[in-house]
Amino acid sequence: MRWLLVWCFGVALMGAQALQFESFSAHFKQVVLDSQVPAPLNPSYEGQIFAKTPYFAKWVYDKPSPKEVYMQGKQVVIYEPRLLQATITKLSKALDFFAILKKAKLQKDGRYKAKVEGTTYYLTLKDGLPVQIDFKDNLNHQVRINFTQVRANIPLNSTLFEFIPPKGIDIIRQ
Repeated sequence: MRWLLVWCFGVALMGAQALQFESFSAHFKQVVLDSQVPAPLNPSYEGQIFAKTPYFAKWVYDKPSPKEVYMQGKQVVIYEPRLLQATITKLSKALDFFAILKKAKLQKDGRYKAKVEGTTYYLTLKDGLPVQIDFKDNLNHQVRINFTQVRANIPLNSTLFEFIPPKGIDIIRQ
């Protein structure tokens, strides 16, 4: 669960200072870069992310297997359709992505840098939009998330971020 929160904080950097996003969506590809493993064998994940101020996020994974992650305030829901289960976790404090974004500072190399919850994130922009985030996860692996088809400040209905459990799935509460 911690890697998920760290990853989500990484996405939070996308609204840093000059960006001031109210909402965004993008296709993403996340790769765990491990120096012990040949590059083609590094684990990777693909899908789409949606986010809206102040604390809504939804990750829709397509590869390697379908999964949906809903984040809303102090609650995270991980829905895994192939397992017919959803895990609902209550957090001690809300994940306010867009407030966290304000911590990112422009660096001399042109990237933005922010330290959140002990993790340092580096954000690369192109045409004022995020195209890459780099950070080390809690296992000390270098993680890179590339974004394509980024759209900022688009209308996103709040119902997009609500998890409605399909009939017949197991609900696990943590």
